[in-house]
Amino acid sequence: MKTSWMTVAQMRLLVWLGAIAFVLTSCSEKNVAGGTEAESTIALYVQMADGTPASTARVRILPDKYLSSGPAENAWNETDEDGQVSFEVRNGRYTIEARNVSESKASGAVHSVALDAKSDSKVDTIKLGELSSIEGFVLLGTSPVVRVAGLDRYVVPDSTGHFVIDSLPQGSFDVQIGDPEKVHSTTVQSNAGDTLFVDGSDTSSTVKVVKSKTSAATEYPESDWSAHEALLKQIQGYAAGTLGAAGLADSAGKINKAKGEICVVTTTDDLMDVIDSSKVDSLGNYGTSVAVAAGSFRECAEKDGAVWILFEKSGSYNLQSPLRIKSNKTIDGRGRDVRITGMGILTQESSNLIFENLTFTAPAITARDTSSRRALSIHNRTHHVWVDHCTFEEYPLIEVDIKRSSYAVTLSWNRFENAQTGILFGLEPDIYVDTAQTLTMHHNYFANMEACGVLARHGKLHAYNNFFYDVKMAGVECSDSAQCYVESNVFNIENPIAVYRLENEDGSPDVATRGFVYALDNMFSRGGENTQDALVFKPEYKVTVDDADAELAVRVKNGAGPR
Repeated sequence: MKTSWMTVAQMRLLVWLGAIAFVLTSCSEKNVAGGTEAESTIALYVQMADGTPASTARVRILPDKYLSSGPAENAWNETDEDGQVSFEVRNGRYTIEARNVSESKASGAVHSVALDAKSDSKVDTIKLGELSSIEGFVLLGTSPVVRVAGLDRYVVPDSTGHFVIDSLPQGSFDVQIGDPEKVHSTTVQSNAGDTLFVDGSDTSSTVKVVKSKTSAATEYPESDWSAHEALLKQIQGYAAGTLGAAGLADSAGKINKAKGEICVVTTTDDLMDVIDSSKVDSLGNYGTSVAVAAGSFRECAEKDGAVWILFEKSGSYNLQSPLRIKSNKTIDGRGRDVRITGMGILTQESSNLIFENLTFTAPAITARDTSSRRALSIHNRTHHVWVDHCTFEEYPLIEVDIKRSSYAVTLSWNRFENAQTGILFGLEPDIYVDTAQTLTMHHNYFANMEACGVLARHGKLHAYNNFFYDVKMAGVECSDSAQCYVESNVFNIENPIAVYRLENEDGSPDVATRGFVYALDNMFSRGGENTQDALVFKPEYKVTVDDADAELAVRVKNGAGPR
């Protein structure tokens, strides 16, 4: 496993196209004798998608192996009123790009042409179509350039490795990723509709090009309990044994099998004002009281006993006050686009909970202070909680917290985006020491975090197969005697793991805030190393851990969040 790269590394390309493809038709070809040094004529008729001439369209011809290192010297030619343009070139293979802007709408096409010793001219017709873009990211310590062979395209990825090549004519392109000063580079055939990533980090091995697989959406489970059973088989890590609506937790916390009831959410309403005829003022006006809306998410969540909560329709379910969820619940958003907004969800000595396929967004409190509501707060001795395939976004401080002796929690295949910190695991020691807390987190994606992906204080954290893509301070901050077992993660950040929460006045680390890390088999693209501290626990359960590589990074980026 390499920990730094000098040339080319992994990337994912997302190619999206417009509705109209360009059509290239060879009209005629005249074969004549000629030598390799003789110049030949390429005549082009450029047409709009409807077949009308594309007058004053710009056309440029470049060798098909041309790779840009800045603005191309070859000038653009312009078609006449009949859409005609011609070039005098030597024999060889060329890429022709045509561009046109009509009524502020741009269109284009790419055409390849070859002239050999037997050809002294070629006449082709090109039809223009809508433009497309290629987007991707490169995992590298030093950013290489991204170029398209035969076209004047030269892009340097940003600090996170992200790049976009826009205004491309539709078609199939050779996209090269690599340092132009180095011999080794990677060429990818990027076709319409393909999602690709490239692993070219090892210059001594064959470059791998793999199409990324997109998982199909889950069917609405309705009342088929086999769909619930299938869900339970996916739980790994500390939350194993969680049964949700298929079990009941007793007073000692032991979870026993017991099929619960099904509650289908039929309205996006939450709390509503109702007229209270028992309260009348001196003017005869009736008073009002607040009631839980019938068929609401809150009504299902506040039921006693085991409940499998399903959603009749997609929509935003705005919580007007914090929802204190009771034990033995499966909140299942599969097959729907379920968005939880407003005041968030709290647990209170709860247990046996599953949160599946939900998006937590648009919080009611956006001020950056301690009153800011988390999307999901797992606290006060809550245990056996599984949060899977959810998205947490746009929360000002922290999106999920696990604290006050809560344990047996697993977070898997979630997206944490647009916050200061994704996960808070434990409070500051002067508030509460959470030595009993345990958390497994795997296949989670972290992006646009201003501070940390996860901040751990005390307790035991097992993090594997996560992708930290864009985190400013630390992917995992393991502090205040926390034990963090960090294996086979992908870190595309400058500071993957931190072990001190505070510094002294002279800038030295405050040893009182030190955590303990056992890091192995992680992939670091921008700095970091695997180190093993003997004081750290090793997970007592068995899980399937994938290799930390570009394929894992793309699979997590594409697969995390609601499915």
